[in-house]
Amino acid sequence: MKRLSFFTVTLSSCLFAAGVLAGGAVDKVTGDFTQGNCGDCVPGDILGNVANRLVSAHEAAGKHRQKGFMLSWRDDGSWWEMDFSDTENTCVHVYADGLARIGGLVSDGQRVDGTPAPQIGRYFGIYLVDEAEPAYFQDHGVVYRFTTDYALWAEARQQFLDWCEDGDLPEPEDRLAGAAAWSNIVFQGNLQIHNSPRDGD
Repeated sequence: MKRLSFFTVTLSSCLFAAGVLAGGAVDKVTGDFTQGNCGDCVPGDILGNVANRLVSAHEAAGKHRQKGFMLSWRDDGSWWEMDFSDTENTCVHVYADGLARIGGLVSDGQRVDGTPAPQIGRYFGIYLVDEAEPAYFQDHGVVYRFTTDYALWAEARQQFLDWCEDGDLPEPEDRLAGAAAWSNIVFQGNLQIHNSPRDGD
């Protein structure tokens, strides 16, 4: 019961923070949405790996540092999070209207049974596309896992940072053990990618 209460308090705090961080004319990714895995799917198809996402990720600009968070949770109570203020291990890159690459090191989380989430300590790149309003079966993306081998942490970090900067994944022969990708579609809520005209991209 204490774990559930802690999660509820954390979620409420994040919802408040999302509202606070949403202001300003900087490149950012915000949203409170539910997504599921699919490729070329249409409404009515069965979606796998359904997860709720709350994100407020702000790209660095001028004197403003990168900041924000992503919180992901399932209806069974399992969850994980990223802290975008950790600029050594995460990245926020809005590079065109409606397009962003974000992600990095998963810093915390837990399974349903209270044990640490398997995502902790691993690097994930999250490619996001804000297609239009409404988001339903329009907004989508891909999640890239760079490795499952904790001994390759430094290599995974560098591959992630390179991808976040230029969008190029390593060639198949250079990918690390456990590298994988999952396509997903937003079917509830909304994802918004704000590209400020002030930065030239």
